[in-house]
Amino acid sequence: MSTASIFRLLLLHFSLSTVLAAHSQPLTSPYLSPNTIHPNYQNMFNSFKIFIYNSNSTFPFTSPSQSLFYTRLQDSHFPTENPEKAHLFFVPFPSDLPPRSVSRLIRSLRTELPYWNRTLGADHFYLSCTGIGYESDRNLVELKKNSVQISCFPTPAGKFIPHKDISLPPVPSTPAPKTNTTSFLGYAKFDWVKESTLVKELSSDPDFLIESKPSDLNTFADRLGRSKFCLFEYGGGDVSGIGEALCFGCVPVVITDRPIHDLPFSDVLRWQEIALFVGRRGGVVTDLKRVLGRACWERHEKMRQLGVAASRHFMWNETPEPFDSFYTLMYQLWLRRHTVRYVRRESPRADKSNRGDRFDLLFDYLKILELEEPIAQMKIIHVAGTKGKGSTCTFTESILRHCGFRTGLFTSPHLIDVRERFRLDGVDINEEKFLAYFWWCFERLEEKATDDIPMPTYFRFLALLAFKIFAAEQVDVAILEVGLGGRFDATNVVQAPVVCGISSLGYDHMEILGNTLGAIAGEKAGIFKSRVPAFTVPQPDEAMRVLEEKASRLDVPLQLVRPLDPNMLNGLKLGLEGEHQYVNAGLAIALSSTWLQRTGHLEYPEHSTSLPEQYIKGLTAKVSLQGRAQIVPDRFINSESPEDLVFYLDGAHSPESMEICARWFSHSVQPPGTSRSSHDWVQRHPIETVRKNSEQILLFNCMSVRDPQLLLPNLMKTCASHGVYFKKALFVPNTSVNHKVGSHSLPPTDSQVDLSWQFALQKVWENLMMGNKGGDDNSAGTVREELTDDKEIAIKSCENSAVFPSLPSAIQWLRDSVRQSKSVRFQVMPVFRRLVYFVFHFHGTKVYISGPCNWFVTSCWRCVEIHQEMRRTTKLKPPICKSVELHDFLYSLGKSHERF
Repeated sequence: MSTASIFRLLLLHFSLSTVLAAHSQPLTSPYLSPNTIHPNYQNMFNSFKIFIYNSNSTFPFTSPSQSLFYTRLQDSHFPTENPEKAHLFFVPFPSDLPPRSVSRLIRSLRTELPYWNRTLGADHFYLSCTGIGYESDRNLVELKKNSVQISCFPTPAGKFIPHKDISLPPVPSTPAPKTNTTSFLGYAKFDWVKESTLVKELSSDPDFLIESKPSDLNTFADRLGRSKFCLFEYGGGDVSGIGEALCFGCVPVVITDRPIHDLPFSDVLRWQEIALFVGRRGGVVTDLKRVLGRACWERHEKMRQLGVAASRHFMWNETPEPFDSFYTLMYQLWLRRHTVRYVRRESPRADKSNRGDRFDLLFDYLKILELEEPIAQMKIIHVAGTKGKGSTCTFTESILRHCGFRTGLFTSPHLIDVRERFRLDGVDINEEKFLAYFWWCFERLEEKATDDIPMPTYFRFLALLAFKIFAAEQVDVAILEVGLGGRFDATNVVQAPVVCGISSLGYDHMEILGNTLGAIAGEKAGIFKSRVPAFTVPQPDEAMRVLEEKASRLDVPLQLVRPLDPNMLNGLKLGLEGEHQYVNAGLAIALSSTWLQRTGHLEYPEHSTSLPEQYIKGLTAKVSLQGRAQIVPDRFINSESPEDLVFYLDGAHSPESMEICARWFSHSVQPPGTSRSSHDWVQRHPIETVRKNSEQILLFNCMSVRDPQLLLPNLMKTCASHGVYFKKALFVPNTSVNHKVGSHSLPPTDSQVDLSWQFALQKVWENLMMGNKGGDDNSAGTVREELTDDKEIAIKSCENSAVFPSLPSAIQWLRDSVRQSKSVRFQVMPVFRRLVYFVFHFHGTKVYISGPCNWFVTSCWRCVEIHQEMRRTTKLKPPICKSVELHDFLYSLGKSHERF
């Protein structure tokens, strides 16, 4: 970097510090997370690194903003020549590059360098504008679905994916004036509003200036400066000028009947504070004048000031300045580095720098642990699938246990305690045995660890631990649930299972398993073994063809299993909630029967019209799958009845499972007379609660790698089809605190919690609700406004939803609402993914170390290494992963702290 560049960088650093100090205590803020944007920005500025492929090349970009971004990035301090230090990778290519050339470019990245394959392009980004990237990469599925697109054309037509892709603001055509003299209520440039009826209605009103032809720059600037509001038609007109409107102090009015999720910088700016959103149906002019007239008195000046404050994000400066277009784009890229999952394909061809992920290492681990012969002798049932594999394994274990066999069950993930993954005779392994087997395996693997045979990754260690436990405990049958996929899953080290099963297949973990059902089915069928019988449930045609092809190739007798007929249970109910469980129960019966037959136990004959008594007992016994279709009355509500606040827990995280979850919830909350289960409903609910009105509340979180546009509409539509409508949706971050929800005190909320993703989820929900209403009424519902509750609990509330800074604060709000509404009972549907923290016991003191954990994170090993020296001289116990989210809910059931 040149001396001049270093000097400019120092000046920019000083300027940045000045700006941060000046804005540390704003009166109001246009940001989604005003308390975190400045420290996050500083962190980004100091640490963010990007590797640019062909960094010395120049490209003929046709868009000025594309060219500016590329040159600004090259001249900045963000690029690094060491790709191992990079957070993200930039793939530049010229605007006129034909599709085949772009395809060859990505293919070369995939084959010649290791970085693309680590995430299938999820940590890469590229520039795309109308007629450029949109055309040139239209056939490149990985590029479009996985990589971050910085787009000049941020619409669904441009294949823009909200919360993944980023809008590229245009270069302003004219500088903004220092003062404004307004004379128009509303102004629309020629291409901002295009719908003919709308243009005709607005043009006839003297309070609106609607251009019928393009104007020159001076006229455009003059009209912008003289207008209170600037009108944009979302979906038909051009909304790229919304930044220019903010610069001129013209408050944007977005006219739309559709959900909006691709406005510029939508995961940074709180658009509800700086723009109005108005439905297009009904009397447009009358509606607009009423809304804008009211806004003039109540909000216009505040919105104008906030808009001007936000306008700096839309400015392209000759030398980049803090929070201008370039640095805001960099900030958005920096935010997205959190969502990148460094998932490497587990195959023998994996990069040697990460050999711990190699599948063949599992056989070395078995040899070290002396488990080769015990596994060969173990009578194993192996189950893969997208949905229902855990339930299938649970039913199978229960059936065989009721038949008198000693059972071992390995499932994932755990929700409260890692010991949930290991069950002996239907009960979680006790802590004493778990600790003994844990350290036995860990110390032997650590002793033998080398550069060629490193310590196993987290999930692989747990699978090896399961094999050790089941072998040492001499189980009669081991039921194994695949963790992810099948072909390269750690459980697939088993070479001779007794029988295999494939539960329902769908789209999930596509970044690893593939983008089609066929590819996913191929990975799941990787558990098939030559001539070992296998069963599956009804599947989509594409998936079924692949399963049959794989089975034929291995000479596997594959059979299709139909859902269990409820009449075969002699009037009893399945031990797990949900109509979909009859599919899983049917598969469990087939697996159990085949295991019994192949192991020589013929004393339990199965008939087509009836089931053995042991089967019925196993299927109808109450089994525990915490957080999966689980109904939890809140016993800490201190109201007339524990049924006044009931949680319906589930962890659905795919469109298909969300639909199943919604059906279960709708069925569970149906009042008498609206479903075929009226008698069961009355039995579950005390008579005094039947007389109360019920309100359904959604409590939701998903990781930002999930697309809420695929999850929330499915949930809303399915519930609505069953006559269930949510009164309000609550969105909470997937971080929490060690706090007993049953207590009366509320833990202090971290002011630095980043709620930008929760606001994005809230925006999707509000737009969906607005779409459902259709804008037919003239109520305030057509204009979305953010309200702030003045309670001690800091919430951000809209008409149909609210964002809470923590899970305990959301539960406290629910309890307060129930106490205030004596005639209403709340039925809450929490749907979220999990976080975990680690708990250590040291000299009787519980030490909590918080942090995220997933199957590929090695935090557990780091924690173990930190405390190994302590353990050698004390009785320190090993780490036990706990789920914060479900932990808080189960505390509200009265779970004791002693569990931890």
